Amino acid sequence: MEIKGASISLPGMIGEERKHPYSHSLDEALELTGFGRAQIVLLFLSGVCLMTVVNEAIGIGIILPKARCDLNINPWEEGIVGGAIFLGVMISSYFWGYLADTRGRQIILKWALFATSFFAAISCLASGFTSLLVLRFLTGVCVAAPASTVYAYLGEFTTPSRRSQMLSFASVWGGVGIVYVSLVGWWILSYDWAIAITDSFEFKPWRLLFIINTLPAFLNGIAFCFCPESPKFLVSQGRNEEALEVLKKVYQINKGASNAEGYEVTTLRLDPEDALAREQNGGDHSVGLFKSMLQQTAPIVKLPYLVYFIICCVHNIGAFAIYGGLGLWFPDIMNQVLSHDPERSFATGQNVCSLLHQHHPQATRVDLCKDEAETYLYTITLGLISMVQGFFTSLTLSGIEPKMMIMVNFTVSGICGVALEYVTASYMVAILFCVEIVFAGYCTVLVNANVISIFSTSVRATAVALTSIFGRLSGFVASSVIGGLILAHCSTTVFVLSSFVFASAGISLILPNRIV
Repeated sequence: MEIKGASISLPGMIGEERKHPYSHSLDEALELTGFGRAQIVLLFLSGVCLMTVVNEAIGIGIILPKARCDLNINPWEEGIVGGAIFLGVMISSYFWGYLADTRGRQIILKWALFATSFFAAISCLASGFTSLLVLRFLTGVCVAAPASTVYAYLGEFTTPSRRSQMLSFASVWGGVGIVYVSLVGWWILSYDWAIAITDSFEFKPWRLLFIINTLPAFLNGIAFCFCPESPKFLVSQGRNEEALEVLKKVYQINKGASNAEGYEVTTLRLDPEDALAREQNGGDHSVGLFKSMLQQTAPIVKLPYLVYFIICCVHNIGAFAIYGGLGLWFPDIMNQVLSHDPERSFATGQNVCSLLHQHHPQATRVDLCKDEAETYLYTITLGLISMVQGFFTSLTLSGIEPKMMIMVNFTVSGICGVALEYVTASYMVAILFCVEIVFAGYCTVLVNANVISIFSTSVRATAVALTSIFGRLSGFVASSVIGGLILAHCSTTVFVLSSFVFASAGISLILPNRIV
């Protein structure tokens, strides 16, 4: 709280913060840096972070139809391998969030991106189901950090009024990731060469695809080596002078100035909720790891925040069930539909579920190793729809509450799921699948925007990570079982998923309005 010309002492306002009645809060200081090139560069790098996550989560869905034939993987094992990345993210998200809140956002992002690219690249050396499962799981453990921490990092370089919009623009790169893995997959997998390394191991195009898909992660890791730490994190740790230097640099870049003499901020203070959090934590860094993690979590599970946290978890569960489950299997489903002459089959009035059920025996025998070229076109379409939807959502977020956008997105996704039972044209099936996946998937971004708005800086990354745990658990379960369920019980699976996202849309009304 600040009244011009007066100073009100707040809990946690210590040392220099009490001596300067005209000190600025972080949000005030950020406002004075202006909005310009610094935020745009960070928006780009954060977007590539999210692209990295999509590359690993969706790219495996393009690789597996080819890899399963060489590795003798059946459809159930294929689902488990595809979902292993979600399991890795789920298990490690809380720990990454804790580290990001206590050690820093930038350093965690940098090393996690390098680790992601390492394990993703050596996935190309997998010789069977077990080795591929382990390597994809380790990739998921590492990619969990950029999957959640980047939201806190980018959000803390922007003012509250622009925060949701900036996070939404960054998420457009998720669509770029889908287009990227689809195009390079179409290109690389069109070749049929093989390099014999040993008598039992051949290096084929699908193995090269692992390396190409993870290149953005490696390059982004290098870029983050030159990025500053979040000023909000620095202030929350009492490192005010370092935070001020970061803000001055942002000011110089945005204003194109050679120095920061025009920047009027000289001292910084915590925002009230962050000051209170520091006071409650007592600044005691001598406690053990377990106790420290419990202290970090405590503010999240206090009313009314516990209710908001549970709602955000439910939202992520619904979003990842569609995005992670159907999204992973979308190329394979369309490949199976198209491989059975859809023009003839759909002409008889059969919907997609009838067609998949009719060909269930053939689909469960791992003999579909040939990709239909049209499958790549539909996957590229999925990415393009994601980019367009994300761009227009970002433009409207400055005037619309994120919770209202969550309601709209979940409702549209549910309607498309129900409509799949009633359309009989293959291109309409593909479009409905694309829209259902994209609109549900975008809710993960909006959920994170809500979490960052609701929770204070000191627990923000932890809160994002905890909600991500439930979302990734949903993604792992969905990706593991949807492949089999949609072949054996397609209609029931589609209606259950649609019902859940409709319910998720309804409970959005309980969330508070944007906090600015």
